[in-house]
Amino acid sequence: MTQDARTLAFEILTTFDKNAEATLDTVMDRITEKVTMDRREMALTNALVYGVLRHRGRLDSIIDHFASRGIAKIDKKLVPILRIALFQLKFMDRIPESAAVNTAVELAKVRVAENSGRFVNALLRNALREPDQPSLEGLTPEERLSIETSMPLWLVEKWIQRMGFDETSALCHASNEIAPITVRTNTLKTTRAALMERLAPQVETITETSVSPFGLSFTSPKVPIFELDAFKEGLFQVQDEAAQLIAPMVNPKPGDRILDVCAGVGGKSGHLAQMMNNEGELIAMDVEGYKLQSLRREMHRLEIKSITTHVCDLTRESPDIIEGGFDAVLVDAPCSGLGVIRRNPDTKWKYFKRNATRHGKKQKSILSAAARCVRPGGTLVYAVCSIEPEENADVVTAFLEKHTEFRMTEPFDTKPEGADAFITPEGFVAPLPHKQGMDGFFAVRMVRRSE
Repeated sequence: MTQDARTLAFEILTTFDKNAEATLDTVMDRITEKVTMDRREMALTNALVYGVLRHRGRLDSIIDHFASRGIAKIDKKLVPILRIALFQLKFMDRIPESAAVNTAVELAKVRVAENSGRFVNALLRNALREPDQPSLEGLTPEERLSIETSMPLWLVEKWIQRMGFDETSALCHASNEIAPITVRTNTLKTTRAALMERLAPQVETITETSVSPFGLSFTSPKVPIFELDAFKEGLFQVQDEAAQLIAPMVNPKPGDRILDVCAGVGGKSGHLAQMMNNEGELIAMDVEGYKLQSLRREMHRLEIKSITTHVCDLTRESPDIIEGGFDAVLVDAPCSGLGVIRRNPDTKWKYFKRNATRHGKKQKSILSAAARCVRPGGTLVYAVCSIEPEENADVVTAFLEKHTEFRMTEPFDTKPEGADAFITPEGFVAPLPHKQGMDGFFAVRMVRRSE
């Protein structure tokens, strides 16, 4: 099926809004796999979808101002059409105003009702005539920051209570920026210097990551990442710099027996295997079998042979593979993802205040289940891509109170240069977007006492 970019963006955003549990990635994969579209149109689709979700709060304030009865009274199908058009008008320099308005009008006529086109045209023309409206005068500082950065008000208030207004403002603005593309070198096949030389002609800018010794960050690749020859040859994995610090905390050695409890699609599993020089036993475990299928394909691309997969929920099962224990266990637990909003702007619209307690309870359960898999003297690393205490420090504190056979230890055997900037006095690894330019992450290393 062939479609234009704006219609496809409308379908993706409408489907995303309808399904409270769906992530943007799953919605996009399901819809785009049925579509035939040239590269430029697909790039525009992605820009529209991510741009609307990144700036949705600000766009909705504009719609609410110019709609005589407010945004709540508008046909729900019209809202994503207006968001797409306003995003182009307010944030995209290369889209002619006429193109943004006219395509929105036609889309409204086709997808909603013939007479809705007049409403869409009038609202967008009014927004163009009064570009400074709505005014943010008279709002509280929290409300103004919420609208300016398109962050949910409850989250802004939560962060202000914990870290103060100025730091919250910096975090909100950083979380609303487009993150660089960051990759981790597959050191089984190449070096960072060689990979950088290979990629440099194919991207606009490229730099080494400042702390991770494995990473490169670049902008504007000439082709999609998955079409780069270096990707096809398995020379790197896409992974933020913060996530690249987790495997060094585990610090596996060739020949070790390692368990990755929540392996997902294998970003950290691949890194662990690299550090083990493809030697030893590495079990990648997850409750979702389809994720492990993706992991196996990824390991094949990287030419990693030391990994076996196992579908399992350790909170409910005790499979034979855990007998004898492991030298190290990694728990990269499911979480809110509030540390990676800049990469996944959909997160802020699907996460609610009440979710924190639910996530924390699940994380404590997973961590306790994983603890029994660690041999005496072995290592347990807990990590989440969240900056919320309910999901990080509170989980670790509760775990250590209950499991006195474990103690916290220094996060790294060999501390990467620059890591002191985000290692807290308690020994937590906690980089932040507005301070280190990395994803918001939390990780801690614990050791089981020798018997």
